[in-house]
Order: sequence, then structure tokens, then C-alpha cells
Amino acid sequence: MAKAAAKSEVRVSTSDEAEVAVKAYLATVGNPKPRGRQARPKPDFAAATKGITDPLAKLAAIKAERERVANVVLGDDVEDGFVKYGKVWAKIHDYSREDFAALGVSRRVLDAVFGGGAPRVKPTSTRAPRVSTKDLADAITAKPPGTWLTVNGVMAEAGGSPATVRKVLDELAAAGTVTDPIDDPKHSGKGRAPKVWERN
Repeated sequence: MAKAAAKSEVRVSTSDEAEVAVKAYLATVGNPKPRGRQARPKPDFAAATKGITDPLAKLAAIKAERERVANVVLGDDVEDGFVKYGKVWAKIHDYSREDFAALGVSRRVLDAVFGGGAPRVKPTSTRAPRVSTKDLADAITAKPPGTWLTVNGVMAEAGGSPATVRKVLDELAAAGTVTDPIDDPKHSGKGRAPKVWERN
């Protein structure tokens, strides 16, 4: 029972901390930030070496203080708090990314809180499936004599790119397997008539 109460207290205190962090950040939205670089804190060598009499120990304390200051991460504490607690707080209170965006929270901050924006949909490829010229030739020679063949028809049936299909049809025409191409006599639309080959 005591464990459950302790867990509940931790949840409440974290929730309070999240509430404070979110509220503090949202109060800054729309206010211009100070421009320029943030000042890095100066090392306090006097405090670091206070009470140390050994010169080598003093030297080690000075080095440690210099490294501590060099490793201080400069940032916006209010924004960091929002990034840390914003997603959890939003989920608890049923707010969405779009709600914060409408309030004026920048996309950069929203990406840090909720993860990078809307998932990008990978465009489907319009590239024709890869097919060998032998497979194309086999598909064409399997047609009965008298069959009319177009580049688009062969591509739809067997795959390949227009250039590859045209190349195979021209090779088969040279070999006498199909006729030389002619303009499609059934074509009546705009533009040039597609070429038609006939299976011999």
C-alpha cells in the first residue's frame, strides 16, 4: 500500500513539474528572444582551490573547474523543460501537436517535443519493373501469328521500359519474327499515332 502511495506521489509531482514547465514555455511564445550569443560562465578558480594547500592538488582543481565550465551546455532552460515534458503533458491533457502549432509554437520545437512532423509518405515508383530483353523477346514470340503489338501493350503485359521494349521489337523485326512497325491505323485521337508491329 505504501508503495502505491509513493508511486502516486511521484506521478503527481512529475505532473506538477510538467505543468510548470509547459506553462513557463507557453508564456514565452510570441515574445522575441534576446539576440546574440549567450555568455559562457567564467571559471571560479578561487572557490575551486579554497582550502587546498598542495600545489599539485590546486593545479588539478583548477583543471577540473576549467573543464566543468567548458562542458556547460548553454541553452534555453524554459524551452528544454517544454521539450522534456511537453509530449507527456499533452497526452495527459489530450492536446495535439496542431493545438500547440496554432498557439504559435515553432515547428523546430514541435519536432523536438513530438518527433519530426507528419510521417512522410514515400512516393510509389513509376518506374517500370526490370525485365531482361530475353524475357521480353520470349513474351512477344509466344504470341500467336497475326497479333498486333504496341510498346504500351508489351510493357503492360511483360514489363520493361519503353526504350527496352522498342529495342526488342526492332530486333525481332530485323529477324523477321514481327513485321516492321507501321502507324496504328485505328488511331484517331490527337498527336502522333503509336507504332504497331504484327507477329509473323
